[in-house]
Amino acid sequence: MKQTLAASWAWLRVQLFRLWTALIVVGTGGYLWLNKPEYLTWWKRSVDAFVEASCARLPYPWGDRIESTIGNFGIWVQVTLAILIFRAAIGILLMSVRAMHRRSQR
Repeated sequence: MKQTLAASWAWLRVQLFRLWTALIVVGTGGYLWLNKPEYLTWWKRSVDAFVEASCARLPYPWGDRIESTIGNFGIWVQVTLAILIFRAAIGILLMSVRAMHRRSQR
């Protein structure tokens, strides 16, 4: 029973982490859309340039095919990348805090 409860708690923690990070990114996007649209323009151009540069490294015709496919999903790619980058940064920060906390307990 304890093992099931621990597994359920771990699953719930993961889902809550995913939920609040996605909400923060989407909320920030909404705020920027209303107040600072130049940041969204910069983000879109940066993601587009990254996709173009990455696909240019692939052999013809695969690079063109993948670039056009990713381009069709433009806003979703941008939001997904923003969420992943935010989650990675928060994850690194949390791991650092946990490591410092463990060291201070020794």
